[in-house]
Amino acid sequence: MKQSRKLALVAGAASLMLAATACSGSGSKAASGNGSDIATLSFMTSEPKSIVPQKDPGSQIGMALCANLMEVNVESQELEPLAAKSVSSDDAKVWDIELQDGWTFHDGTPVTANSFADAWNATATGANAWQGNGTFVSFAGYDELNPLDGSTAKATELSGVKVVDDTHLTVTLKAPNRDFPAILSTNPTCPMPESAFDDEAAYDEAPVSNGPYKFVSWDHNQQVVMEKWDGFKGAAGFSGGAQQLVGKIYTSIDPAYTDMTAGNLDMIRNVPATMVDKANSQLGEESLFEVKIGSKQQTLQIPAYVDELSSKALRDAVSMSIDREAIATSLLKGHAQPSDSLVPPALDSYVEGSCDACTFDPEKAKKILADDGGFDGTLVIESNSASDQQLVQAIAKQIQDNLGISVQMKPMLGTELSERRNSQKLEGAAFGLWGWSYKSSDQYLSQYETGGDGNLATAYSNPKVDKLLQAARAEMDDAKSAELFKQAEAIIIKDLPAIPLFIPTDYGLQSKCAVLNDVQGDLQYYRAGYGC
Repeated sequence: MKQSRKLALVAGAASLMLAATACSGSGSKAASGNGSDIATLSFMTSEPKSIVPQKDPGSQIGMALCANLMEVNVESQELEPLAAKSVSSDDAKVWDIELQDGWTFHDGTPVTANSFADAWNATATGANAWQGNGTFVSFAGYDELNPLDGSTAKATELSGVKVVDDTHLTVTLKAPNRDFPAILSTNPTCPMPESAFDDEAAYDEAPVSNGPYKFVSWDHNQQVVMEKWDGFKGAAGFSGGAQQLVGKIYTSIDPAYTDMTAGNLDMIRNVPATMVDKANSQLGEESLFEVKIGSKQQTLQIPAYVDELSSKALRDAVSMSIDREAIATSLLKGHAQPSDSLVPPALDSYVEGSCDACTFDPEKAKKILADDGGFDGTLVIESNSASDQQLVQAIAKQIQDNLGISVQMKPMLGTELSERRNSQKLEGAAFGLWGWSYKSSDQYLSQYETGGDGNLATAYSNPKVDKLLQAARAEMDDAKSAELFKQAEAIIIKDLPAIPLFIPTDYGLQSKCAVLNDVQGDLQYYRAGYGC
């Protein structure tokens, strides 16, 4: 489909909130302070590094607390204005944003254009070291807030963000970006009230935002509690049916699964393929929720700053030593497919077989490595200890057996792995699950653009790739944009800064009272319906 050069997204009338009913059943019920029963759903999470949305872009807790300018509506599966009334542009470079009238934060203070501008400036300031920083790399003025030489920033605000009045602001980007409205649906672009800047430490422990759920309590290493906010003005498709959400904190998925079998947990997302058949047998087929759009990919990311891994021949050999088909069939029980590209098949820019080095050929792999002088070191694979350890072990064993090199697994908490990736402290390859925040090839390929969002993990840089990605974002014709993304991926995959592994079939687990929803290829706990 060819898009018009005039981009505009306008909100319709808000519909009624999704009703939440409390009743008996196998799902959770909790007594409120006044003795009445409230509909409660619990979900698995890890101890958050932060529950402030701008500081942890992938946080499910942050998503529940925040209402972005734009958001995907579960009922329509379309990106629609939420806190915005409209987001429009004539050239995809200069954007005009008009806010909804009468929106407030959970504390009753008004949500204004300054609420967004102040939050964006703070997040985009490199010295603050908030994880959402990279979201603003395309904004004019970002470079002045993030000097590459480590010097003091030359500015305190994004020059591209201008507040017109309380309900209007404009954003000027460095270059046209067709995906800008979708960027406005991500956690780092949430607004912040003035109180957030009065006492940052206090705000970190009890954030105030404008989303469908408001913060209640954070019992560290135990749970985070949120409750439905009656003042939320968004339509039913932007929230869920629980009156209370409890994020129960686990260090791995196994105890979470045990709690679910005991009826003490309602929702788990990103269920490892090795657990799917067991869950089907023990909890029943109705407990499994399969996401229909394959939006996730497992890779080994290879940091360019780790000198021992700088050889292209080594990366090719490692990739060719992995029998993806055998692992997908045996260990993963068919709940994954081998990946042969740096974008998933669900995207228009996907090219089947783009990764030549993804074909299993151990003999050729050994020869490539030998011709390159061999590898005498140890290949370290860092990973999230909370999930997929059997899979990482199988990959490590194949590399070790088929190449004859030493491989060391280094599992750690997800928050630590994320910190090591973002601060360029990785000692080796990083195994991880990558998914989109919104459906776009740029969500996968921007991490290979010099200075792009997520680029810290691999630190890959290629001027030809940078130019193609910038052109793809500026091209408003869908087919032409996809072709440019294909050309960029073809260059990246030859350099292999990351090794494609698997496209997992994405499952969630739900109790009888939890009704999971597919949000354009993702599961979001706060969107779940209450089915009891």
